[in-house]
Amino acid sequence: MDMRLLASVLLTVLASFGIVVTGGAGPALACSCAFQRFPEYVAYADAVFVGTLAEIEGPAKRQIMSSTDPVTYTVAVDEVYEGAVGSTTVFESAVSGASCGLDGMVVDRRYVFFTTAEGGVPTASSCGGTAPVTPRRLAAVQRLLGQPTTPSVAVVEAVRTDDDVASSGVPEWTVAAGLVGVVALLAAGLRLRRRSA
Repeated sequence: MDMRLLASVLLTVLASFGIVVTGGAGPALACSCAFQRFPEYVAYADAVFVGTLAEIEGPAKRQIMSSTDPVTYTVAVDEVYEGAVGSTTVFESAVSGASCGLDGMVVDRRYVFFTTAEGGVPTASSCGGTAPVTPRRLAAVQRLLGQPTTPSVAVVEAVRTDDDVASSGVPEWTVAAGLVGVVALLAAGLRLRRRSA
């Protein structure tokens, strides 16, 4: 088998499993949002609040990275419209906008946050309505939810442990299956090459 053809096949197999072993982010489909209006943002969210973004912590660097790896956001909350939210709260989002992560977030800027609590860890996405504070956005939220309250408790929400973060990328069985496929292709290529020699 021609070595260039073999290399092409190997790259195709790796791409089909969504992994890249060079340390870069894996290929991902573009994010597609099902809704983009305030009533839908509010209906979907478990918590709606306003605060200043205090810290952004990226995912731990690993050989195999995914566009869905979690970024942790810490927020100093000053207004709560819905949900039990502390004066300091933490949530997660995907590292890449391709997986509906919150691209372009800036520390020390005020935002209206819409988070959900599926799986126990609060999360937000680019499809959920989180955006910088503007008078128009605040007016839209207040029309739907009324006047804000102060944060309920001065605690940081629970976040995943380092072990959870390390395992939140590509599932191990997927990587194993991909590597088995690569080994099988290499073995087949070597057999064909020996026969043609």
